[in-house]
Formats: sequence, structure tokens, C-alpha cells
Amino acid sequence: MKMTEAIDFVNAIRRQRAFAIHGAHVNDRGLSSINGWLTEETDNGYRYLTARPVV
Repeated sequence: MKMTEAIDFVNAIRRQRAFAIHGAHVNDRGLSSINGWLTEETDNGYRYLTARPVV
């Protein structure tokens, strides 16, 4: 899926909140970019849920 398709999808469904379920196919730098774009380009409280412990 292209990043613009993900942003368009999140905006189209117009939910109050959206959560990513995984980012296993990208490294930490790429995941940071993806999360930043979705946060900036959508207005529904996007959050990335991680199974990693927060330090």
C-alpha cells in the first residue's frame, strides 16, 4: 500500500481514532516517518500501538 493510499483511507473512513497494527516490514527510521505522516495528514487521533516495552 502506498503512503498516500493509507492517508486517504484513514481520512475516508472518518473514524474518531485510527491505530496502526504493525510495521514489521519497515525499520525504525521508516516507521517513524510513516507515523509522522499519518499523524500530520489525518485529523483523527492516529496512534501507533507497539508491543515493545516503553523505556
